Amino acid sequence: MRPSCSLLRRLCGLSIGGAVLGLLVSCGAAAPESFEHLKWEYGGGPCTEEMDCNGWDEVLADGTFRVDRFGDPGGVVRETVLPAEELQQVREAATRAELLGVLWRGKTPCGRVTDSSSMLTLELEGASYRAQLAGCDEPGVDELRTLLERLRDTYAP
Repeated sequence: MRPSCSLLRRLCGLSIGGAVLGLLVSCGAAAPESFEHLKWEYGGGPCTEEMDCNGWDEVLADGTFRVDRFGDPGGVVRETVLPAEELQQVREAATRAELLGVLWRGKTPCGRVTDSSSMLTLELEGASYRAQLAGCDEPGVDELRTLLERLRDTYAP
């Protein structure tokens, strides 16, 4: 009888551990529908007064896409509405577990960089994040950055 109790206890422990791990993994991401707003501000220096050394990309839940292009002194803010499939890609990238895991680490999750800035503000239903991501090339961060660059080049040249 003893061996079966030990086996049962071991199986029970494994199932509880697996359930907890499953919860942790599944809770890392947010539902894409929870996306409300993101703004990625970037800048670099040193910079003279005549230069434009900052810019930003902004996406709203309704698909509004605004861009202030880096290196465009006196340039206007470009605004358009993203097609539904592009907005869905933004929603999915912005709510992915890898990105949220980085943002949960605080305001400077990837260390400090002194000669450039890359600040992400992300608002989801019930949660808000703001983090300095300069020098951060982790999968969720890099994926969102690459997506925004593509959207900027395609819809706000």
